[in-house]
Amino acid sequence: MGTLYFTRHGQTVWNVENKICGATDIALTELGHTQAIELGRRLATERLPVDEILYSPLVRASETARHISEETGIPMRMEPRLKEQNFGRYESTPRDGKEFQIAKTHFLDHYDGGETSLKQLDSSG
Repeated sequence: MGTLYFTRHGQTVWNVENKICGATDIALTELGHTQAIELGRRLATERLPVDEILYSPLVRASETARHISEETGIPMRMEPRLKEQNFGRYESTPRDGKEFQIAKTHFLDHYDGGETSLKQLDSSG
């Protein structure tokens, strides 16, 4: 049986500003690039048995994957089904904002232009 590893993308400006990113395409900060490179170096040193890096179509994920791939030689592939949830009107708002905290308790509801937490994949996904 195989092992599946997960990692989060490196830091973005909206992470620093405590804003909800969701499906909004926010780039990495310089620290975010450094974090991804450091993770790649660590993986290369530890020689974990990783066959492929899958990443979402957003730039913060693709840049993180690219740095890791460059450091390790592990091939990378964009996987569209990994795209982050769209939080609609809450994207770019404070992560700890009172209104969003209430909205999160209704995870089956839409986020005014966003997606539910239980969105269904179409027949192609």
